[in-house]
Amino acid sequence: MRSQWHHSKTEPVARGGMVTAEHHLAAEAGVEMLRDGGNAVDAAVAAAFVMGVVEPFTSGIGGIAGLVIRRADGTVASIEGSTRATLGARADMFELVGGDARAGMYLWPAVKGGANIDGATSVSVPGQAAALCLALERYGSLPRGRVMEPSIRLAREGFEIDWYVALAFAMYAERLWKAGDARRIFFRPSGAPLRPPIGTEPSDRVVQTDLARTLECIAREGPEVLYRGEIAEAIVADVRANGGVLGAADLASYEASERKPLQTMYRGHRVITLDGLTGGPTVARALTVLDAFPVGAKEQGGVDHLHLVAEALRAAFLYRFSQLADHTTHLNAIDKEHTMVSLTQTLGQGFGSGFVPKGTGIVLVDGMTWFDPVPGHPNSIAPGKRVLWAGAPTLIVRGNAPLLAVGAPGGRKIMSAVTQAIVNVVDFGDGPQDAVNRPRVHDEGEELLVDSRIPGEVREGLAALGHQIEVKEETLMSAWFARPNAILIDPKTGELRGGVDQLKPAVAIGL
Repeated sequence: MRSQWHHSKTEPVARGGMVTAEHHLAAEAGVEMLRDGGNAVDAAVAAAFVMGVVEPFTSGIGGIAGLVIRRADGTVASIEGSTRATLGARADMFELVGGDARAGMYLWPAVKGGANIDGATSVSVPGQAAALCLALERYGSLPRGRVMEPSIRLAREGFEIDWYVALAFAMYAERLWKAGDARRIFFRPSGAPLRPPIGTEPSDRVVQTDLARTLECIAREGPEVLYRGEIAEAIVADVRANGGVLGAADLASYEASERKPLQTMYRGHRVITLDGLTGGPTVARALTVLDAFPVGAKEQGGVDHLHLVAEALRAAFLYRFSQLADHTTHLNAIDKEHTMVSLTQTLGQGFGSGFVPKGTGIVLVDGMTWFDPVPGHPNSIAPGKRVLWAGAPTLIVRGNAPLLAVGAPGGRKIMSAVTQAIVNVVDFGDGPQDAVNRPRVHDEGEELLVDSRIPGEVREGLAALGHQIEVKEETLMSAWFARPNAILIDPKTGELRGGVDQLKPAVAIGL
């Protein structure tokens, strides 16, 4: 027996709207839009732009994003701003280390110098700004300048760094110091990490004046300035000067897309999520498998329940790996009319490529990390090829009534986290705080990752059923099982209830 983490957070309740985000300043920006008469799309987009400022290691305008929307009249939409390989990419563009060496968040065969996972050589085409502005144009109600105002203000004036952001900056120092402007922006002039408030010495502020200017340009002229003109020229020039192959044509030809979301049924509930090369189809497939079994009749958190979940996840991932080619952040927003938005965005790994083109303030996505650097495989590199990413923002509707907005950051763990959060709500009647924080499992077809909070006798029972158990302890900085957050519309009262990760600075704010 040993001590274990047992943290908890309260579950806020509101009627006038709610936003969940992984940083309080982002959630507050979303609520600010709701107070101004904006809808859930305005709130989600405002929060998303702020997340790129206050947690530049998880997302930003140099990254990618996807969101699903259900309006109060029942119409649904999804918008995706994914990334793709550059037109100058080729299957054999990286030299392999050889042997059994693996690297990167997806543990592809290792590349010399890590050229596919950080630095200018790992950069691909960003899509977040295009996706957010498209969602705002078609489904928002406030002007773009108003919605982007909080992100511009925070970038220009700065914000006090907290322990989580400070630790993330320090963790990725080696990636950020390689080239570009990152070291100048995210560290002290001496190169030392920025200091959070600890009660005995003054804390530092993160000021991003170059990013503020870029955001102002987008607010004034639209996302086109990121893909054409001076900003695009600055991005391409510095990327290519440092060995990358991103070209002007890659940016100029990019467009975010609106499409019909993927919809399926689970226990009579409509599940609405992203389609295509995302995590959405894998969540839908896992739920389809589970729908055939009486999960709710099992003991929650017991052997039978977790065994069924593990087998469903395994089947869904085996299909994903055979049929499809694949630090993130997630947020949700619901307004007083019950328009729902679930939005996931990412830079890939922490700080993405770690490369910030001079004078732009933009941290660029490391899109090449999603591709297999070995030629001839389903996920191998090809010019202009779209990535398979794990984002799975999801909405749940019971009958004609909106019920749940849910999603998570955390790479491929996103899909198992979203699936289990939905099962906890639908099969076991959990509120959102319990639903996103119960101990989980994760199975991609090999070992079964098991949260250390799951009792020993349950682990033994799973092992007896043939699972190869690997126990992982979730801590303040780890993400063994992803970090979901959710907003539930209580079917009985109509109240909005928020649930967020209990170990991270994530927050739910209601109005």
